Amino acid sequence: MALGNKFLYNNAYIFYTIGVISLILVLLFGKEVNNAKCWFSIPFIGTLQPSEFMKIFLILFLYKIIINKKLSDFKYFLYTTIVFLIPSILTFLEPDTGPIIFYLIIYVVFLFLRKLNKYYYITLFLIVFGGFASFFYLYFNKQDLFISIFGTSFFYRLDRITNFMNNKGYQITQALTSISNSGYTGIKEVVYFPEAPTDFAFTLFLANFGLLGVGALFIIYTIFFYNLLNISNAKYLLYPILWILIIQYTINILMNLGLFPIIGITLPFLSYGGSSLLSYMFLIGLLLNKKSIRDTYL
Repeated sequence: MALGNKFLYNNAYIFYTIGVISLILVLLFGKEVNNAKCWFSIPFIGTLQPSEFMKIFLILFLYKIIINKKLSDFKYFLYTTIVFLIPSILTFLEPDTGPIIFYLIIYVVFLFLRKLNKYYYITLFLIVFGGFASFFYLYFNKQDLFISIFGTSFFYRLDRITNFMNNKGYQITQALTSISNSGYTGIKEVVYFPEAPTDFAFTLFLANFGLLGVGALFIIYTIFFYNLLNISNAKYLLYPILWILIIQYTINILMNLGLFPIIGITLPFLSYGGSSLLSYMFLIGLLLNKKSIRDTYL
């Protein structure tokens, strides 16, 4: 590796700061697509999505914090919460909800790895539950106030959730039609559905390779996840990466089956998207690096 894991961990604060600055810059100068500023447009290269790389920087920074045994439980809870909230708020303002789910997963995994007093977990649950309850109360009952706080664009993005609850929506209708027509080896006449290479990569794969192909894909995923458990000395690094991969695979497949709202979650290593692919290749590279430091390094 040109940059070893030791170098990355020692400079985790710098990388995290770079990630936060990139999220601020994309809000100011990012390319707007579907009323959201989530990408930088780079000439001759394409687009770059900072929120995808923020997952890497967040894991590295939280990893460095958890290794510091001198921190009290209160300081650890406070520091990690602040580190989680900063990129989450900036990503929410784009607006983009998908990456925030994975920031939250990473944050929660690191909290449980620290084995804090149970009252910290109860406090976190109450805060998250209260936040979601207030959010959806405003959306369903105080829509004028909701729009004044979050904006019109974000209000209409929540139609994906209400469409899911009402079993409506062109995307999911077309995707389910394609799935229902897929046999053991795929379908002869492809059904069109929007965002096929990204959000609906699973449906597209099923349409082309059928149930036999999906069965092989599940076997490959299972072997992949199993092998990840045996390749790293650092559990504090392994568990957040493993959980975001498993949950991202699960959510994407449930989205394609109409069992989860369509919130822009891609299928790692299969969906189209250079930023997502590069970010996960980087994370897997951290685990595969034979010189990966152990949890007791710092």
